[in-house]
Amino acid sequence: MKKYIGCALAALIMAPTFTFAQNELDVLRYSELQSGATARSLGLGGTGGSYGADFSSLSINPAGIGVYRSSELMITPTLKYHNLNTTYLGEGNNDDKSKLGINNFGVVFTHAAKGQEYAKSNWKTFSFGIGYNKLADYNANGMFGGINNLSSITDIFSADAIVNGVGQNLVPPFGYLGYQSYLLDGDLSSNVRNNILNNGGNVDQSKTWSSKGNVGEYTLSFGGNYQEKLLLGMTMGLTSYSYENNSTFSEYDNTGNSDNDFQYLSYNDYLSTVGFGFNLKAGLIYVVNNQLRFGAAIHTPTWASMNDLSDYSIRTNTEYYKADLNEPNTNPETFVQPDKAYEFSYSMTTPWRAVLSGTAFLGSNGFVTADYEYVDYASMRYSFSNALDKDYERQLNKSIKNTFVGGHNLRLGIEGRMDNFSGRLGFGYHSSPFENSKDFGGQRYDISGGVGARFGSFFMDFAYMHITRKSSEFAYPALASGIPVGMADIKSGYNIFALTLGLKF
Repeated sequence: MKKYIGCALAALIMAPTFTFAQNELDVLRYSELQSGATARSLGLGGTGGSYGADFSSLSINPAGIGVYRSSELMITPTLKYHNLNTTYLGEGNNDDKSKLGINNFGVVFTHAAKGQEYAKSNWKTFSFGIGYNKLADYNANGMFGGINNLSSITDIFSADAIVNGVGQNLVPPFGYLGYQSYLLDGDLSSNVRNNILNNGGNVDQSKTWSSKGNVGEYTLSFGGNYQEKLLLGMTMGLTSYSYENNSTFSEYDNTGNSDNDFQYLSYNDYLSTVGFGFNLKAGLIYVVNNQLRFGAAIHTPTWASMNDLSDYSIRTNTEYYKADLNEPNTNPETFVQPDKAYEFSYSMTTPWRAVLSGTAFLGSNGFVTADYEYVDYASMRYSFSNALDKDYERQLNKSIKNTFVGGHNLRLGIEGRMDNFSGRLGFGYHSSPFENSKDFGGQRYDISGGVGARFGSFFMDFAYMHITRKSSEFAYPALASGIPVGMADIKSGYNIFALTLGLKF
């Protein structure tokens, strides 16, 4: 893994009209989804494209609703434990966070033809479903740190100030924060660069963050069974987005020199995003015979309206620099925060998806199932309503197209049955969404297992899924070429414990 990259993601392109903080990684955050919501689907690796009669299928292949033979009510509480292991400039750290939540709830109403109605009607069943599936979870804590002798976040403040000035109207207001906190010299160059890094010194850098939120999909689905051969279904998804992140980047002079105009800085970045969107999903399942069936589904993009609230602050100690400038206040500590938080509303389009699947039944002993999903990450888009923002919109959408590629997701599951009990195993692989996957990683692996039991009209399923993902991110934005921004290698592990309780009626 390369530890330094001069300028890779064009996430924050320097431009005089730059007045907002949206970047490629924001829309990607809301586009990488978890397929399984019920314990049964999670235990089967997140599959749900062709075996059907599981509420998760309403968000994967809606034709699964055509497999239902009775009405059903269910809920899935979960315990999620998230662990992060990071390496930055050769130093390792780890952090974790756990949270209880609801992964799924819903009800399916089914009319199944019987007797003479069954013999005369081509449509054997018709079902309507309404409920909720959680598709992503952002609850996490993290940290990384290390000794850097090549760059400082003040290099970013300097680069931004030189191009965009030092006003508060920029988001993030790097130039403003750097200049007002005395980290920049009169020519807007970095004091840390001039007095420490260029003289062979180094700084001790660290970043901590805490995030929360999720993507949830409220589903309205209907479908049916035509002549026991073709199952059809459609879902309208109403998607809610919530994300909150609070991060702090700190930097300390590591030279031991108390007279070089810098002792420390602590830069805080807060972002809160809420949004709402809608999408459509359509699918079919073809029943070859009692042993084999195939499924296919298409998901439109989600068209969403988003609102960001962001705030920034910095605290610094610049030793005797204020006194050298003959400032009235010579206190070495300075706290700077813009006059008010920044709000920005915009529209976002997530990628379209296609799902192909197949299930082979082993008589009454269970089945083996597989889903393949294609996700066109390069089709993600932003839309800004203000005509003055259109240039940045075009730059950002072009950068999205050049940064991301189509994703290939494979999910496998096997279920074995004995009387009223069942056992499940699952596996999933999600390819990296990045064109430059060598440097940014992004591949994800899922391993899962579960059990289920049926007692008359009552059923319960339990599942455990372990998700691992390796990725890399810049310690601070790569705003300008020539600044060797350090990268942190991040290994995240999600542990999901899910229990679905349901009633057939």
